[in-house]
Amino acid sequence: MSETIHPVVARAMALIDVDRYPQAQETLSGHLAQFPDDARAWERLSVCRFEARDWTGAVRAADEALRVSPEFVDAYLRRSEAFRVCGWTKQAVEAAREAVRLLPEDPAPRVVLSHALRGLPEGAGLQEAYDAALEAIRLEPERATAHFALSSAADGLGRKDIAAQAMRQVLTFDPGNADARTNLAALRTEDPNGDLFAATEDLAAALSVKPGSRQAQHNLRVIAPRLLKQARWPALASLVLAMATAVAGDTAPSGRGLGPSIPLGAQAVGLGAIAAMWACCVLLTLRKLPRSVRGYFLRMLRTEPALKVTACGVVWCVLCAVLLLTFPYGPQWLVGVFLNSGWVGLAGCMIYSARSKRLKTRG
Repeated sequence: MSETIHPVVARAMALIDVDRYPQAQETLSGHLAQFPDDARAWERLSVCRFEARDWTGAVRAADEALRVSPEFVDAYLRRSEAFRVCGWTKQAVEAAREAVRLLPEDPAPRVVLSHALRGLPEGAGLQEAYDAALEAIRLEPERATAHFALSSAADGLGRKDIAAQAMRQVLTFDPGNADARTNLAALRTEDPNGDLFAATEDLAAALSVKPGSRQAQHNLRVIAPRLLKQARWPALASLVLAMATAVAGDTAPSGRGLGPSIPLGAQAVGLGAIAAMWACCVLLTLRKLPRSVRGYFLRMLRTEPALKVTACGVVWCVLCAVLLLTFPYGPQWLVGVFLNSGWVGLAGCMIYSARSKRLKTRG
């Protein structure tokens, strides 16, 4: 195949470089009407159709490129990617293997092969996908797509440490890579013991580069319930503080079935302790939470039903703690009503939120 690129195709390629796919597709279609044997034009048209989610059209354009030039590696890569998205994994793997055979020293075919192999049923291709990604990195150590392929394969094999290390490696030579930070945040979020605040820092950095990143915003929606869930501990501590204050400061005569009589001084101490605890928690959270993502969390709190329920449970629990200290009791059983309704209400809200539809961290 000739290396000469027609000026019209070069113009379409420039449009593709700035993500103007519809204009590029129109340009290429007009060109191919006059020059149907331009393999590069067909290959670039396959890219445009792929971006337009026309998977079948992408395969057909790649096939036309291979009709003109049977050993055109880029066309095999486009064919593999389109087959993979369609779910035709076997055909995707075959096309990628042919690209590797034709160009064994280029990392791009091995990256595409790695992605295709991950789609084989029951994880049959995960180890080979991992090896293909490693070989792509050996051929070009600073190729970001190879590290992403390695991360995906390692994640599928359960090697979260290697998956995270691959993303950190990308950031060593491309610190502004938003997708690497987003995936690293996702891995932290999937870890039950992961640092959620570190994950929000990664997502804040990703959003500073790609403000409209749906993946980053999606991961924030996953992190938000877990962060809010941590508020149950200070809420329950509020109940414990209120009960301890009520018991320690009670001046009511014993044996008459009366509720506790708490002097104003003891009430002030108990309420002050609760307020101080919450102030520390809020300040510490604000200190750890990047300023740029606080707005996202506030909007989610207003729109996500599970977050609203969790917040209501926390507020209800704290309100019951305050009532324990300030309500003018009659019979003693009211103490149990406030105490039990506080923690039971919180527990019920947490259970509801946990059973709500869970979001995946990555699409």
